[in-house]
Amino acid sequence: MSLYRTWRPRTFAGLVGQDAVVRTLASAVEGGKLAHAYLFSGPRGSGKTSAAKILARCINCAAGPTAEPDNTCENCTAMLAGTALDVLEIDAASNRGIEDIRALREAVKFAPSTMRMKVYIIDEAHMLTKEGANAFLKTLEEPPPHAVFILATTEPEKLPVTILSRCQRYAFGRIAIPVMIGRMREIAIAERIAIDDGALSAIAYRADGGLRDALTMLEQAASFVTEGETISVETIDLAFGATGREVARALLDHAIERDAAAVLRSIDEAGDAGADMQVLIRSLIGEFRNLLVARVDPGLLSRDLAPEDARRAAERAGALTQAQIVRALHLLTEALAMARSSGHPRLELETAMLRYVLAGEDQTLETLGARVSALEGRAAAPAAKAAPAAKTATAPKAGGPITIQRVRAAWQSIRTKVESERATLRVQLSRAMPEAVEGHALIVRLADAWMVDTLREHAALIESAVADVLGAPLRVTFKADARGKGGAAPAPLAEENPDVLFQYANERIKP
Repeated sequence: MSLYRTWRPRTFAGLVGQDAVVRTLASAVEGGKLAHAYLFSGPRGSGKTSAAKILARCINCAAGPTAEPDNTCENCTAMLAGTALDVLEIDAASNRGIEDIRALREAVKFAPSTMRMKVYIIDEAHMLTKEGANAFLKTLEEPPPHAVFILATTEPEKLPVTILSRCQRYAFGRIAIPVMIGRMREIAIAERIAIDDGALSAIAYRADGGLRDALTMLEQAASFVTEGETISVETIDLAFGATGREVARALLDHAIERDAAAVLRSIDEAGDAGADMQVLIRSLIGEFRNLLVARVDPGLLSRDLAPEDARRAAERAGALTQAQIVRALHLLTEALAMARSSGHPRLELETAMLRYVLAGEDQTLETLGARVSALEGRAAAPAAKAAPAAKTATAPKAGGPITIQRVRAAWQSIRTKVESERATLRVQLSRAMPEAVEGHALIVRLADAWMVDTLREHAALIESAVADVLGAPLRVTFKADARGKGGAAPAPLAEENPDVLFQYANERIKP
């Protein structure tokens, strides 16, 4: 028999990771406050069907109703064996039509044959057809006093509101990683399965909060090794394939060390191994997210990570500032969005990582522009005091002519204003670079013609943001990067080449 069936919990005490649900159901049974309909919702393998079967035994145990069925009386043993006539398990995926529900409505009218109550456990309840759900609603509206319905589903939003409103709802959450590891360790010891902690963690992460999936993988891994061999992380990778988690961790370490060559090597090796680059980007986003959580509140990682991994994340987080982590998340989320549209996920990942590793968080052209503008402002102040400026018809909000340096210094504010109105432009604006101010026109360079066309459609919105931030109107025009048209490559952006940034800064601030 499968491990998950052998170790299916028989009491509420054995239902791990769902403490709130267990406490509420046990209290209702002990207090004699049973409802006629329950809805158990949550991810697969989180214990919904097990809880439904336990509740059925609580209701019909010979010693009950009780929150602790003895599992030895005639009623309990019949329910455990699946032979109880008054406890019916119905798969809504197979019995979803109106005729099936009509048959249920006719059967539910009859009193239980041997037990206290008739219990109907309806699994995958969201699979009911519209007609079947409407027919079932009639039974829920006027249920017989001897019947209890327990609906289990992974997608409660697909059920009609009229059914949801007639059920007591219990939300089953994903089981925490440490809880899953602890439960698997207990079962492995009892079943004499030799497995190390790293392998248990690897299974728990793959199971994504579902203990049933974890036990299935544990059983499969035990069959994969020879007798006397210990299951290791390498065994799990061989049995189920690599997840990219280790590659993401290696990339994270290389990013912290600012080792660009190692970053490219790791991505190259992952590509040769057949890794899905979009999955790898998502894994890397998850790793940086863990660092951000560790910076804010390390205790929050205790549910998502194994204890050793939580400790390691806290150590890594100490090597970066919160702003650096947020910058990495911005670059990677932009890379993921671009990977979907460009069809070159590996290139997007490499570009994002190199922008982060080579430039650092304070080497952006926007930051440089702000510094240069501040220096220019200080230099102009004495001259302004000595010779007051002549009156002009219009003046920018910050004073002085609109230069490309002022535009670049304010570009992040302009982006923020536009993105607050059109969040879908975030990716294109992240790749846009103000190139020049010619008269009353601002020229913005972009990576390709597709981005140019997209932003051109929203030119009025961008021009409005420019006018609001800078205090003077500018007509915005867009052009594609010459590299995208086969021409000579333009000067690299500061984020792509820090040397260009420092050279530019030195030229601007010379006395």
